[in-house]
Amino acid sequence: MFTIDIDTGGTFTDGFITRDGELMTVKVLSTPHDLTVCFADCIREASKRLNLPVTELLSNTAVVRYSSTIGVNTLITRTGAKIGLIVSKGFQDTIYARDQKEAEPLFDLVSRDMVIEVQEGVNERGDVTGSLPKDKVIESMQYLIDMGARAIVVSLKNSHLNPVHEKQIKKIIKEQYPNFYLGSVRVFLASEVSDQPGDFYRTNAVVINGYIHDSLVRYLYKAEDELKANLYKHSLMIAHSHGGIARVAKTRAIDTFSSGPALGLLGAAKMGKLYHLESVMTVDDGGTSLDLGLIKNGALPYSYNPHISGLPVSVPMIYTVSKPLASGSIAHLDGSKNLQIGPQSAGARPGPACFNLGGLEPTVTDADVALGLLDPDYFLGGRVKLNKDRSISAIKTRIADPLKISVEEAAHLIRITAEKKIENEIHEFLKGEGVQEFEQSHMALIVFGGAGPTHCCGFSDNLGFNQILISPYSSVFSAFGSSTTDLLHMYTKHVRITLCDGVDYLTDFDAFNQVVKENMEFARRDIQGEGFSPDDALFTLDLLGDEELSGVRISMENLFLQSSSDVQRICREFRKAIGSQVKKVTVSTIVLNAVVPMPHFELKKKPLTSQDPTRALKTKRSVFWSPEVGHIATPVYERDRLSPGNLVVGPAIIEAQDTTYVIPSDRSLYIDEFSNGITKEA
Repeated sequence: MFTIDIDTGGTFTDGFITRDGELMTVKVLSTPHDLTVCFADCIREASKRLNLPVTELLSNTAVVRYSSTIGVNTLITRTGAKIGLIVSKGFQDTIYARDQKEAEPLFDLVSRDMVIEVQEGVNERGDVTGSLPKDKVIESMQYLIDMGARAIVVSLKNSHLNPVHEKQIKKIIKEQYPNFYLGSVRVFLASEVSDQPGDFYRTNAVVINGYIHDSLVRYLYKAEDELKANLYKHSLMIAHSHGGIARVAKTRAIDTFSSGPALGLLGAAKMGKLYHLESVMTVDDGGTSLDLGLIKNGALPYSYNPHISGLPVSVPMIYTVSKPLASGSIAHLDGSKNLQIGPQSAGARPGPACFNLGGLEPTVTDADVALGLLDPDYFLGGRVKLNKDRSISAIKTRIADPLKISVEEAAHLIRITAEKKIENEIHEFLKGEGVQEFEQSHMALIVFGGAGPTHCCGFSDNLGFNQILISPYSSVFSAFGSSTTDLLHMYTKHVRITLCDGVDYLTDFDAFNQVVKENMEFARRDIQGEGFSPDDALFTLDLLGDEELSGVRISMENLFLQSSSDVQRICREFRKAIGSQVKKVTVSTIVLNAVVPMPHFELKKKPLTSQDPTRALKTKRSVFWSPEVGHIATPVYERDRLSPGNLVVGPAIIEAQDTTYVIPSDRSLYIDEFSNGITKEA
């Protein structure tokens, strides 16, 4: 049986297809106007290369997993649903933020005249202190509909403790405005998106969810319908940003946000385990964005209060940082004729000038083409022909002529400027994560994305990493990461349970165990609803500390507290993470993870051969390496023909079907027993 993993980015859509330990990678241009088109294109290209009809491929596929940039694109382009927001009285101007300035990013998604107050009361203990004015709810709803709202979001103060009034408002709306009248206007409750404290965080989460919901649902259900029309027997599984997958019907829109970069970290974690690496830095240099991540002490970087579009939200996500800097970033001169890279991107259509789709601005990709680093006749293995003349023309007109330098010098300036900017972004990211320079010498850098192998030797020069790893699947690495995922549901419950205070330890375990039991019942029901057996599920528990212990995540293999030794062990782990001086340990959130294993692709060792890479040599090509060196006739190797044990010494170009490795004169690339490339100083 086949497995199909597809990841749609801003410029390319990547596929990772496996069967019985064999694999194939696919890369096609994304179609921003309708992402289901590139999704189908990816499957068609796979079927073509397998010499199978699409129906035969899909009827023999065990699972299709999909991640996309639909949510990200909707937020960036501000093309989401018009939101009507109902909040508690007194918070119309700030929406629970500390001040109006903090709330400004939220007002980009919901205009001020679409925020309505209702009088109600739930105190900080969760007690209802007032009645809900039904007439006011109906009046507010009518106003919002008349103003054009396509999604109604309800977020009331302290609803994480008691959502009774939010649920009453939803019931009133459904009674007063049944489906035949309400049409496609949807109602979203903050308490259904998050049960965590922080009214502002919870409101941000539910507004973003409502804003991107319609565009996501429209595309995902369409993609699933097309799969089933082509004889696929199962549900389309959607990647979530917490690192798992679920079917469309069990996916909230916000769960998918930035799922592609999260999958890249999952792939890196898989590679890290091969080499017993405790800490790994990841750099995904794609066509539209630069995504940075960090795995510390073997643990994925979960955040329970991440930021989306500048807004803190209370939903769990694998933490990554995205920057508008990649191979499709546009190079331009500012008013002082200083070269700038980005933040504007050429995207997929029209794309860089060399794509020949109407793009007129020079990009980093155009610079690589003009320098001879990329072969215009072998882009995506020759399936796409690039127009080198257009790259040269764009660079000449926009950069070279104004600076009075040659096209080659301008292209080289674009390249080194982009690489220096990436280096600075990595440095700032690591600094923000508290990583010291001496620690980097004990860390590995895993590079991926279509442009990662092309630029990594340039941007990593001064960063001091122990080693740089490049997967043979680097260009479709998030799709590879997707192939490692399982069905995962996470159930969070806000509590306040003090486990220890000084020398006194919790002795009554009922409240803790009851929360776990209830969440397990939810999980088993949902897993059965997904079409899987609850008996196949694996359960783990994460405990989050209170404000003093924020960010600490303790995992438990035994789900229930059974003895004082269990409590003492947890307290020791919290104190180890925070400091032995902490006396009081209070759990604020209990997280149950329910996992059903899915088919995975496993990396295998291969026997090492000689260092000589001659059998992979394709040709020599004139490459402009720098103004000092000029053009050099550079050996070009075929990546698929390099064997474990081979060593390629720079200067050299290594061409894969979907990316190009650039090895300068001071570097070499070694192919190890897992077929991964390891760059070294020559």
